[in-house]
Amino acid sequence: MNIAALEAFYGPLAASASAARRVGWDSPAAHRLRLTALCEAIGDAASVLDAGCGEGQLLLELRTRGFTGSYRGEDALASMIARAEALPADPQATFVVADAFDASGPRADAVVCSGALNTIVAPDHDRHVASAMTAMWARAEHTAALDLAVADRHADGVGIARADLAKAWAHARTLAPVVMVREDVVPGEALLVMSRTRHAYRRWVPDLVTRAELLVEAGEDVERLLTGVTGPHAAFVRGKQAARDKAWLEAERAFEEAGDHPGARLELAPIYFATGRRAAAEALLRALARHDDAARAHLAMLLWARRDQAGAEVIVAQIGDAWMRREVAAQIARARR
Repeated sequence: MNIAALEAFYGPLAASASAARRVGWDSPAAHRLRLTALCEAIGDAASVLDAGCGEGQLLLELRTRGFTGSYRGEDALASMIARAEALPADPQATFVVADAFDASGPRADAVVCSGALNTIVAPDHDRHVASAMTAMWARAEHTAALDLAVADRHADGVGIARADLAKAWAHARTLAPVVMVREDVVPGEALLVMSRTRHAYRRWVPDLVTRAELLVEAGEDVERLLTGVTGPHAAFVRGKQAARDKAWLEAERAFEEAGDHPGARLELAPIYFATGRRAAAEALLRALARHDDAARAHLAMLLWARRDQAGAEVIVAQIGDAWMRREVAAQIARARR
């Protein structure tokens, strides 16, 4: 961390009467706009680490928006931390002089970086950004959100370091399963959010078990989400996750617990097949195929894998749903090549 360079950038601004100007902003409104976007990005995190916290304005914005969790602000400049500590006392907030991009530091649900990477001019800025992102992700339990001055969008400015957004996005995808990029907030900047889950589902899918089912289909773990939840639908979702993880016996028990949940019996067929009960799998599929297109689709693929091409084509022709029939036919066509 080049402390001298940081002091050279922020030092001359310290006498400004405007909190926004002291941290390099020309507009208090734009400054708050960025803070608002970061607050929205972290959702309902229980703890926040503010990497390069400056004077702690993000804490004030979080509290204004109802955040009641713990907050830790880290900044390399002692002068910034001194101003942050002058804020109204907050028993759940801590400010520390530290290198926020040290991956070994304390973790938090959400790690945010508001502007710190935009004022650290390095010989290879994109490499520096990637390194900082890696450290932020290592310290984030769920979400890491940072804004970047974008190389081909942000205007020139004294001491402003601009990043190649495509490179930052590509690096984020090597770290996190879910990456979001927004360029509709502060002009010239991009908000890049890395997450271990799809937080938007909390707003868009209020039913917890339906949300869990969507997350399982997206390849995510829902064990914690379904803690204490009972019922056929929850059992079905647990079975889906266990089957995805190839925990066959656990999956079988869950699907049997799901009882009359639509689709639970069908999900048993691939488990039977995977555990060597091929005759039982085929018998179950044939029974279900009398009235279920999904079972017909599975049965057609099973017959094709067994080299019963004629039998598979008969079953495909019986699939009533046009989309499903086309998809299964396409899979068989690809298998022929």
